[in-house]
Amino acid sequence: MPLIDTHAHLDFPKLQDRFDEVLQNARDAGVERIVTIGASRGLDSNYRALDIAKEHDWIRCTAGIHPHDAEQATEEVVETIRREFSEHDQVVGIGETGLDYYYDNAPVEQQKWAFRQFLEMSKEVDKPVIIHSRDADEDTIALLEETGVTGGILHCFTGSRWMAERLFELDFYLSFSGIVTFNSAKELLEIACDTPEDRILVETDSPYLAPVPNRGKTNEPAYVRHTAQKIADARGITLDELESFVWDNAARVFDWT
Repeated sequence: MPLIDTHAHLDFPKLQDRFDEVLQNARDAGVERIVTIGASRGLDSNYRALDIAKEHDWIRCTAGIHPHDAEQATEEVVETIRREFSEHDQVVGIGETGLDYYYDNAPVEQQKWAFRQFLEMSKEVDKPVIIHSRDADEDTIALLEETGVTGGILHCFTGSRWMAERLFELDFYLSFSGIVTFNSAKELLEIACDTPEDRILVETDSPYLAPVPNRGKTNEPAYVRHTAQKIADARGITLDELESFVWDNAARVFDWT
């Protein structure tokens, strides 16, 4: 079965500097699809992600503003993403967006305002929202319930079991990164084991969070295999079995057949 990396930042310098090698490594590892995420530094990341998706028929992209950069999510920027990106064929999701209370990189109210805009946009264009949520479980769920958004993705999930159960009720998918391979993440791995097979995704979040055995290195899409293998082993199934339903889930949520 082929692999898909559902969340990578291919436009970031650490991957751009060796872009052809990164893509070849992914192919060699059996990764046949990648979703590259528009996220940071205003609109620049979104334009670069879209250019990458246009140039490679096995890559799609998303468009949004990371909560760390929420102050850049002005009305003009949000409108530009709505107008130039949200309905583009290569754009398969809205985000990365959300709330991050672990770092103090943007005012909470500005994060919430931007998050609401992208949640509403995802409903308008009927594309899944890709959410970043750190130390913000209750407010993230509250805004989802307030806006009525369902069926998106909580990427790099590190939340509580309570949050996971609430997300399942909202038909969300949980995407797990290399963190599940860390010795310190036993509770998170247990949540990955208990996630319904029709609600689980895997990702790298590269260039960050390289899984064991590559922890500490620059992460890249090829390493998604290690995360998938760790979850498969913990669930007591083969890698092929896990890859099969992750592939189907990704095809469904991104409408990428």
